[in-house]
Amino acid sequence: MSFREKYARLGERYNALEKPLDRFFCPLRGKAAEFARGKVLEVGVGVGKMLPYYPPNVELHAVDAVPEMVGIARRKARELGLNTRFCVMDAERLEFPDESFDTVLSSFVFCTVPNPERAMEEIRRVLKPGGRVILLEHTRSDCRLLNWLFLKPLDVLLGLLLDDNTLRETHLLARKYFEIEHEESHYRGIVRLIVGRKV
Repeated sequence: MSFREKYARLGERYNALEKPLDRFFCPLRGKAAEFARGKVLEVGVGVGKMLPYYPPNVELHAVDAVPEMVGIARRKARELGLNTRFCVMDAERLEFPDESFDTVLSSFVFCTVPNPERAMEEIRRVLKPGGRVILLEHTRSDCRLLNWLFLKPLDVLLGLLLDDNTLRETHLLARKYFEIEHEESHYRGIVRLIVGRKV
């Protein structure tokens, strides 16, 4: 079963599944959104957990590979009174022209994307010169013991449940494509906020 099918089956239950983590993740979502400017693309909008945090003056577009998730996020945007344009679209094949966006943001997406290199290339392609990428992602910890005792068992569980890979090094991948302006490590590197610029 693909990650699309797994997320489609979860649907609204995804909110309940992630609720215990909200007190850790939601403040970081707010911090990530503060870097968004201009015409913004959120890649992997999911159930719309980022939507409440965007500045009011951005032009927001949001995509996800799972139609059921897009439907949930669209309803949430209506409840919040947001004028957001939604599309069903893969991170590895963004159907936008080159240099379309001032900002591209992804939040806990690169742990699931089947081809993270291709997704990063696509993000770079659709960003305007000087545009900003904002990545809030699960990553391999700086602490090897934490990786073995916590992340590896979690990786097995989430791999079976959602096709998630909690041990990816998205922060290192981003450095290959962008000039990193800001990076924060949280919970010993289990979560990182990375802000880069297309040069």
